[in-house]
Amino acid sequence: MLLVVAAIGLSAAVLAVADEPMFVRWLVMDDPGDETIRDYWERAEREELDPPALVDLGTMLFYRGYPKDAVRIYQRALDLDPDLFEAWFRIGLVEHSEGDLDNARQAYKRCLKKLTGHGWCNFYLGLLEEQLGRSSNALYHYRRAFKFAPELADPKVNPEVMASKLALGVQLQDYDRRRFKNTLPMPYLEPNQVNQVKQQYEPTPTPTPEESAETTAEQATPQSELWRAQPQTTPEQPVRPPRPVLPRRQTTPTPYTQ
Repeated sequence: MLLVVAAIGLSAAVLAVADEPMFVRWLVMDDPGDETIRDYWERAEREELDPPALVDLGTMLFYRGYPKDAVRIYQRALDLDPDLFEAWFRIGLVEHSEGDLDNARQAYKRCLKKLTGHGWCNFYLGLLEEQLGRSSNALYHYRRAFKFAPELADPKVNPEVMASKLALGVQLQDYDRRRFKNTLPMPYLEPNQVNQVKQQYEPTPTPTPEESAETTAEQATPQSELWRAQPQTTPEQPVRPPRPVLPRRQTTPTPYTQ
């Protein structure tokens, strides 16, 4: 009987191991990154992860060197939330990096179907179209990428922009277009009236910290203290008129008699 129970337990353990993805067996114990993956994976198996957390798990697996497993996890996230455009974008990036341009193109398009103004997705779809020799499609997506995310034209933000000749051409065209627009001779015919109306809707300037401190101090000072701080003026005393000088009384000397 014990042998039967042991055999059943062993077979169950073998089946559980067989059901585990390959990456689980290669996770390194006590490695912070791998332990994080294991933690996310175990919670995913218990259906405790929401779609964004599944996307993060897929991204961890991609950087760990398991692109196919990453795509499977992204698809699991989409099963829970079909509108999660970021999962389609990540699938496109993984497929693009693996050289599967057709699947990458489809994934990018699925992302843009959910969010047409996704700057990064437009750029990478433009890069893919340029790699496929479809210049007109590439230019279209580069323009949209720089329209919705102008910072993508900066190599510090997006180093891949230096790998595209067409993207540089789009930047020059956009510069010419902005320069032309900004130098058009179109002043206001009534600038004073326009400025007066505009001033009605301008926000009130925020007081500086110094001004706020002064206002607070004035509000906190008692009225008596403010009165004492003001220069006091002494009221003028009324001027008394001078007392009249009365004439001295004259006395007649009494004659001396013997």
